[in-house]
Amino acid sequence: MRVLYLTHNYPRFAADPSGAFIEELIGALAKDEVEPYVLCPHAAGLAEREKRHGVKICRFRYAPDKDETLAYEGRMLAALKHVKSLRLLASFLKAFARETRRIVEEEKIDLVHAHWLLPAGVAARPALATSRVPLLLSVHGTDVRVLKGLPFGSLLARWVLKRVRLILPVSSYLRDRVSGLVGRGIPSIVLPMPASDMFLTSARKKLTRRIIGIGNLARQKRFDVLVRSLGILARGKIDLDLTLVGDGPERARLEGLAKEEGMARKVEFLGRKPHHELAGILREAGVMVLPSVEEGFGVVLVEAQLAGIAVIGADSGGQREIIQPGETGVLVPPDDPHALAQAIKELYNNERKTLLMAKRGQMKARERFLAAPAALRLLNIYKRILG
Repeated sequence: MRVLYLTHNYPRFAADPSGAFIEELIGALAKDEVEPYVLCPHAAGLAEREKRHGVKICRFRYAPDKDETLAYEGRMLAALKHVKSLRLLASFLKAFARETRRIVEEEKIDLVHAHWLLPAGVAARPALATSRVPLLLSVHGTDVRVLKGLPFGSLLARWVLKRVRLILPVSSYLRDRVSGLVGRGIPSIVLPMPASDMFLTSARKKLTRRIIGIGNLARQKRFDVLVRSLGILARGKIDLDLTLVGDGPERARLEGLAKEEGMARKVEFLGRKPHHELAGILREAGVMVLPSVEEGFGVVLVEAQLAGIAVIGADSGGQREIIQPGETGVLVPPDDPHALAQAIKELYNNERKTLLMAKRGQMKARERFLAAPAALRLLNIYKRILG
């Protein structure tokens, strides 16, 4: 079967972390059963067409090279707030839809699988208006959250979903959020995005004094809560280091906050890192913290668990489906630096218990979140849809 994947986020080059979980999932599908095509945005320096790991990649142009800035760097949401960027977004969606229609017709695509309701779902709707090719839609969290915040978001979501055969939310939490946005009626199957087995390592024998946080440095991730919690611990004479991996609009504010908390020398900002480097960075950490709210899933928690690290997440969103409190990790109230500081303190005060919890987390992550079982489930879904 020929499957076309639509996404605004896909690795631009080897080890690029952008949409790496999508490449991981596609790569695990049986090549003798699925012929994969990927349509994603062009950006300066990228080829319009290439074949990588057996996947045919097509990149659509939507502006001159210097203006193709909406994808890959987390700027899509900001485009909704500025008139000039809205015009660029309109050009983006028009080109996305046009190329989707062309590839479906020319390559005789059997099934289209879009990732993110906005922008891929919005582009797929008009592109497939007169086509009988089934459309599946994976929703990841940011798309639903953005649409809920727009005055016309619910109407736009309903318009897109009228053409969708099956929704694939990455968590039960997100499935319920979609139902709250558009009502029930469209079939859905929860399918978490997988983590790479490159993160797997042997069980830890020692808890290092380094905390790690990975993700876009955006308000929703709440890394300010993590920085404040380390400040609280430092004032209590508990000495820990923090490494933040990622970049985004909150970086300058977080750097200023680290200085305010007297933690400037204890907080390291690494910026964005290639995906293959994350495994090595994780192996140097003792505890991974994801304090974000309304997280659709939280694949970085799974990657940390596979690396044998103890994990702490905010008791919010899809993180509850990764962490079994006290068994495979710790959940803390969101937006509460004191509760987070206490949870970190308890992990370091009970090292043997923490290492055992990390080992259990690793075992569960191997069973539930690696690419091979996820790809098999997805392949069976495709076969069922195509009859």
